[in-house]
Amino acid sequence: MQWDIRHKIVLCIGAISRIKAILNLLKDGVYISTCEGITLYVNDSWRRLTGVSSERVLGRRVTDLLEMGVFDAIVNPDVVRTGKKVTRVQNINGRSVVLQGHPVFDDNGQVELVVTFVRDITTFHRMKEEIAAQKSLIQQYQRQVSSLNPEEVFLDEGMVAVSRESLEMLHQLDSIAPTEASVLILGETGVGKDIVARRLHRKSHRSTKPFIKVDCTTIPESLVESELFGYESGAFSGAKAKGKRGLFEDANGGTIFLDEIGELSPHLQSKLLRVLQDQEIMRVGSTKAIPIDVRILAATNRDLEKSVAEGTFRSDLYYRLKVVVLHVLPLRERKDDILSLVKVFLHRFNAKYGKQLRLTGKAENALFKYSWPGNIRELENMIHGLVLASKKPLICCADLPTEVGGDQGCVAFSSGDFLSEIGSRPLKEIMRRLERAVIEEALTLYGSVSKAAEALQINRTTIFRKTRRNHDG
Repeated sequence: MQWDIRHKIVLCIGAISRIKAILNLLKDGVYISTCEGITLYVNDSWRRLTGVSSERVLGRRVTDLLEMGVFDAIVNPDVVRTGKKVTRVQNINGRSVVLQGHPVFDDNGQVELVVTFVRDITTFHRMKEEIAAQKSLIQQYQRQVSSLNPEEVFLDEGMVAVSRESLEMLHQLDSIAPTEASVLILGETGVGKDIVARRLHRKSHRSTKPFIKVDCTTIPESLVESELFGYESGAFSGAKAKGKRGLFEDANGGTIFLDEIGELSPHLQSKLLRVLQDQEIMRVGSTKAIPIDVRILAATNRDLEKSVAEGTFRSDLYYRLKVVVLHVLPLRERKDDILSLVKVFLHRFNAKYGKQLRLTGKAENALFKYSWPGNIRELENMIHGLVLASKKPLICCADLPTEVGGDQGCVAFSSGDFLSEIGSRPLKEIMRRLERAVIEEALTLYGSVSKAAEALQINRTTIFRKTRRNHDG
């Protein structure tokens, strides 16, 4: 008899040991307590998730642990009281976990144990916070776009900064503008490097002095030196009798902006280096140095480091110029600026041609999605052409160039066309076509039937029915 009892005890202990080993395999934490709230068991995953040792909780009541501040939430009392599963979020040692307490009943149907599964949701909470932050940024962006006054943008040298990337660059720009440092502005063609240079000048202590822009690609090679530094009488055939001041002298006291500086010849690079080092220039045909006080801003779409390595650009000039470097990102990398720029250019050309054109939401969405290889210059020219060509008050997706998306589902119907159908179609058909346009635009903007249905405050089945009926009819 005694042997049987010992055998049963050994079997029981072995079974418990195996159960514990199984529970320790679970990724979720397991916390077992009695109906009185006394802690009986916690598995390894629970200890890893919470950072709390088993010695601290075993044998203690969960209510006491709550009062001690080990937990900020428990489920045991509610599970015992209701006899049902209870779910709650708990914060412990800086981590967020979700508790799911399950009742275990005795033979009389009373809650005997509470088994609580604990799952880490810290990452989920962080993602939720990040999504909320992104939503806040989007709302801020929408407010900025809606309150954007194009007239003020024109007064502010055309700067549009709505995206996080542009705002960061603008902050850097405004902090270095009051200094005397040379600035090298890098960026693809058409990103607005000249606008950045003008703002640097306008925000500097030289703002009341001249700002001279020199496009190094438009001046013939034979004339660049004389244009930049001037010349003396008789310096070369065809020179003016009294000589001529150069652009550096014209910019004295102010700022000179050398656009596409990567195109300068090695000879002119040497002369420019002297200006930076000695703050003086020498006219062509002269041996007399002329002191000048000029801040130099330079820009290029070239990789100057590569040019230095290839020996086509002087390394000493490069390092003199790059005291401060500003990178102007291409439009495809600061997409939140696109619709603000559209608003500015639309306002500008509406005013120029006496029009009041607007873009449909679908057209704006197409412009937003386009990659803009020609950057701001391409966008400005496109809006200019659309304003010139449009005969309707609304610029629709179908009006856009093919590469932007003008032929992608826009030709059959656009929301700006229904007014022109009055008199040629019955009201019922016009409304059916308009309804289809609204639904399709919502699907384009929100990207899914569920989100479009939520935005339009209709059922998903309604969208399926109406789009199927419209396509069939």
